[in-house]
Amino acid sequence: MSPQIAIIGGGPSGLALAAILEQYGLDYIVYERSAKDTPPRGGCLDIHRSSGQEVLKEAGCFEEFKKYARGGYATIHGLWEHTGNKLFAFGEGRDSPEIDRAQLRRVLLSGVPEGTVRWSTGVKDTRRNGDGEVVLTLEDGSEVGGFGLVVGEDGVWSRVRHLVTSIEPVYSDILFLTLFIRPSNPYHPTLEQLAGQGPMVVLGRGKKIWIQRQGDGHYRMDFGWKGPVDFPTGLDLDLSDEDAVKQFMLHDGQFGGFMPEVKDMIRAATGPYRTWPLRHFPPEHLNWKSVPGVTLIGDAAHVTTPFVEDGVNCAMHDSLVLARMLKEYGVTEKAVQMYEQDMFPYASDVIERSVAAGELFFEWDSPKGFMRMMASDKPLIRMDLDY
Repeated sequence: MSPQIAIIGGGPSGLALAAILEQYGLDYIVYERSAKDTPPRGGCLDIHRSSGQEVLKEAGCFEEFKKYARGGYATIHGLWEHTGNKLFAFGEGRDSPEIDRAQLRRVLLSGVPEGTVRWSTGVKDTRRNGDGEVVLTLEDGSEVGGFGLVVGEDGVWSRVRHLVTSIEPVYSDILFLTLFIRPSNPYHPTLEQLAGQGPMVVLGRGKKIWIQRQGDGHYRMDFGWKGPVDFPTGLDLDLSDEDAVKQFMLHDGQFGGFMPEVKDMIRAATGPYRTWPLRHFPPEHLNWKSVPGVTLIGDAAHVTTPFVEDGVNCAMHDSLVLARMLKEYGVTEKAVQMYEQDMFPYASDVIERSVAAGELFFEWDSPKGFMRMMASDKPLIRMDLDY
């Protein structure tokens, strides 16, 4: 007999949902495409007091989280002009500690018994059978069904989303190229002195650089600009050719006009170089009519750009609200309806603020607009409440 609830995806919101359902005594299974020992991709995450941390407490994982969380200096953002002028720092004292994605997975798995996550088991497709039940087609070709509720947490390219809406995420016209400075790199001590433990943000000339120390001491550096989603297609550029990539990045049309320290970072960086085209779900379409037996959480429901640092917290908030509705109303359409009524406005607000912040970050004369926004009575980035 199948568990009551199938969670498709073992990212932060999927595992958070599983851990909370475990606390509530509800029956579930998680299908995750990656192997358990495959580290999640992406930079570290800040977990906010009033959202992500509340989820971890409900999941019984908060004490485990505190073993890995990096607060203090790790929360302080330094803002720089592209010319080398450091403008100010913000985020000091904020209760939003950083944690690496692999560490967060470990934390959430502490609340989930062995055997409830089926690793290396991707879902290839989903459909309804003649009885209206949702059937999962796994990547090995087998099919499973009989669930009371299927929860899609399978990211931007969700295989579940089509069961609730035909709308897909859209490209935000912004992409990042990720470079690395590892502790063994001779340049690492210099960058450590410059960037410190918290994010270093460099803005100007329509571009943004986000530099952040990760838990093992290496620095992830995301260089962003507005460009085509298929970069570097159409260019004579091979991302596996480090010298060619550096030459491209040091061109005046890219980051060659930035302060000398930025150019030193590029010259010292190593790969693998990765592109990160930013997508978001159109917030005006977060209004679908609830359908029987299916719902979405996290990026499957409302992928967003990262410019207000609320993405993972919004996703984990989904898990908490959905679990509470399932506890109160059972595995029913009512539970899904109540969850989605909460999720739609919450996620729409995050997406709208993030898209607006992105426009400010990538203005030619940035950070002027960003600074005006932060000084206003309605800043897009909500520092005071750890929203």
